[in-house]
Amino acid sequence: MTMLDQVAPFVRAGFAVHWLAPRSKRPIKDNWSDIPVATLDALRASYRDGLNAGVRLGEPSQVEGGYLHVLDVDIRVPDMAEEAMAKLLEMFPDAMSFPSVISGSGGASRHLYFVTEKPFRSRRLAASAEKFRRFDKAQDKDVWSCEWEVELFGSGKQVVLPPSIHPNTGEPYRWERPFDLDMLEMGLGPFVPASRVEALGVVEDTAYAFEAVPPLDFKPGQMERDLDALNVSDLHYDDWIRLGQAIHHQTGGSQEGFDLWLSHTKRSKKYTGDRQDREMRRIKWRSFGRYRGRPVTMATIRQWAQDARAAAMAAELDDLDDLDDADEVAGRDGGNDEEFADLLGVEGDSLDDDDDDAHVDDFDKADAKAPSDDVPELEWKSLLDINEAGGIKNTLHNIELIISHDPRFRGLAQLNEFTREVTQRRAPGVKQSRKKPAKPTRQLTSDVWRVKDSLNGDLWSSAREHAIRSILEAPKTQGGYSLKVADRDLKAATVNAAWQNAFHPVREWLECVEWDGAERLETLFIDYLGTPDNVYHREVAKLLLVAGVTRIYEPGHKYDTAVILEGPQGIGKSTFIRTLAKHWPGELDGDFHAPKELVEKMQGAFVIEMPELSGFARSDVQAIKAFISRPVDRVRLAYDARASDFPRSSILVGTTNDREYLKDSTGGRRFMPVECAGRSIDISSLSANVDQIWAEARHTYLAMREIQPFGPLPLYLTNRDAAETAARLQESRRVETPEDALAGRIAAWLEAPAYSGNIECDGEVRSVTCLNQIWVECLQGDLLRYNQVEAQKLGKAMRLVNGWESDGRQWNFSKPYGRQRRYYRVGAL
Repeated sequence: MTMLDQVAPFVRAGFAVHWLAPRSKRPIKDNWSDIPVATLDALRASYRDGLNAGVRLGEPSQVEGGYLHVLDVDIRVPDMAEEAMAKLLEMFPDAMSFPSVISGSGGASRHLYFVTEKPFRSRRLAASAEKFRRFDKAQDKDVWSCEWEVELFGSGKQVVLPPSIHPNTGEPYRWERPFDLDMLEMGLGPFVPASRVEALGVVEDTAYAFEAVPPLDFKPGQMERDLDALNVSDLHYDDWIRLGQAIHHQTGGSQEGFDLWLSHTKRSKKYTGDRQDREMRRIKWRSFGRYRGRPVTMATIRQWAQDARAAAMAAELDDLDDLDDADEVAGRDGGNDEEFADLLGVEGDSLDDDDDDAHVDDFDKADAKAPSDDVPELEWKSLLDINEAGGIKNTLHNIELIISHDPRFRGLAQLNEFTREVTQRRAPGVKQSRKKPAKPTRQLTSDVWRVKDSLNGDLWSSAREHAIRSILEAPKTQGGYSLKVADRDLKAATVNAAWQNAFHPVREWLECVEWDGAERLETLFIDYLGTPDNVYHREVAKLLLVAGVTRIYEPGHKYDTAVILEGPQGIGKSTFIRTLAKHWPGELDGDFHAPKELVEKMQGAFVIEMPELSGFARSDVQAIKAFISRPVDRVRLAYDARASDFPRSSILVGTTNDREYLKDSTGGRRFMPVECAGRSIDISSLSANVDQIWAEARHTYLAMREIQPFGPLPLYLTNRDAAETAARLQESRRVETPEDALAGRIAAWLEAPAYSGNIECDGEVRSVTCLNQIWVECLQGDLLRYNQVEAQKLGKAMRLVNGWESDGRQWNFSKPYGRQRRYYRVGAL
């Protein structure tokens, strides 16, 4: 009998039959859900040997009494068939009388057919709470799936009809309970009221957190070695559960995973036998597939294994402190004297009880208990990365741990945040030797460790690294670690450890001096340099000192001015600056066009002198102005692999013996002239008071920040009288240039009456002119010799003439000048 012959009765009964590809569940037509239902003649015309048959459910299959539907009972874990069928009967008490189809793949899954008076769309009716991981052919990857599902197939779905051939096994689908079409025709088919179907609702898929975490990748035998390293007998109940959860997650809840958990459970001295096996399998193992807490994976177990190896390694280090016991190392509870029955959360006698369901509630503790977030602080040696042979790996992680925690090295390397250098400020610690040691314990005792500068720290040196390497590579019997340390890792570990002990010497100094309340800040220049007591000198002194403190606490803060100390040679201007800088003076006498050299000279300097400003050329002054304005320098120093930002942590003070030194015709806004009295500066008095001067500056900074917690502080002249004095002094310090002289001649000519032969305007001063006219009529130049150089000189000079501007517009002048860019008297046009 052909497939056509077998499906013909179903077609006549109203089944919406269509053809499927041979040995496939796929309809031969892509748009099968949208095309009209095929008649028997149409099916006969399109039939060919080998085709499978399917039926479209819901609205297309209108049969006697209503519409055809299917209950898809998909049982993916055979042991759960009883649970799935119980749920099915709860929803459909007559389900065992429905026509039923067994898939060609065998197993417990079923298709149950029924009719209802209303067509329904497909929906999920029930599913197991537990999940396991399986390979999904359609998605071509492993996915977490429920152990069983019951789904209503209706409109938009189709199922395979017997005797179609299963695509994988080659076996036919077959009727377990055939569909009695005669009874269907009489209206006595497997009928379910639509109201019952509607009342069932929809069951959404529950996504657990562990589904999003992929399993670890292990090398062959690696997971087994990790599990073998665990002392299972010492595991607390919670950690025994976590072990099972981790194996369940890694193996996807497979039987092999359960067997693995069981085999390691049997290694425990607390294992009690077969009764325990059944409890583990029936309750615990399945509960892991519905765990709603934080995922527990083999990464946790890997760490336990590493901790166990670290404990074993520590026992071999003769002079290292003993590690905590294995319970503490692994972050687990110790002192567990209970029998293995307590691991299951039950009394020992109850394991022999015949009631298998008696302990379900106890086992549900695994579902309710998440790993604690309160992780105790681990002993540092437990954090070492140990190889599978129990030795310390030659890694940066391990070297940094040792340098940061070994008593001989701990706190030895410190980062000076002011100089951005690794330094040593304290003597090395001592590693205690064992009683009656067979061999001496290595220590750091050479002269290289004698500290000379405890304030700023001695620069770290290669000799120090060599001494530390010697201990790291020494045998364990001599207090070493038997490592083979790479230069790169040792340097990186030292820098990382130094960052953990960073310090800022200037901040430490500022914070250790308490201001006595006497005001000295604003009178710095008045008291020591002999300047007049006016608002300008008070404001400039205050801003300079507060800016210094601000840049210590907020490197890179905007402060784009430099105080210039003027006075004869030999009165102590440079000494004044060095005294003010306390332990951190600096001097910039290099090329201001070379930022890398400047940054190197500024490192570790608090107050920096720019000596003899008058000696710089005009192009240098432009570079100095740009340098003063820059709050952050970005350069690549000689020892760095890449460029870094260097926010300014210093203030600049210039010195000069001349009265005129500003060579920039555009002005000297960034320079604050301070004229010293001719007498020698009282350096001893300044030295006695400098700490209190800076203490007051810090007090003022903190008060300003209390008023304005965020944003840049106003480190500029805000007093009008002080600003006007600054402008006057800056102009008076400007060196006269050829352009200044030329501007004077031009200004005099522009103010003189002009005579052009025009009676109406002769005798009046000019209101408009051009550079050509100035060249010829004012300077008596020859137009044929007028060139770009002369034009630039005249343009610079005209910018210095007060009351005249150029707007860039063209103006028609009389012959021989023609159309030229105009300069006009302000207010005249």
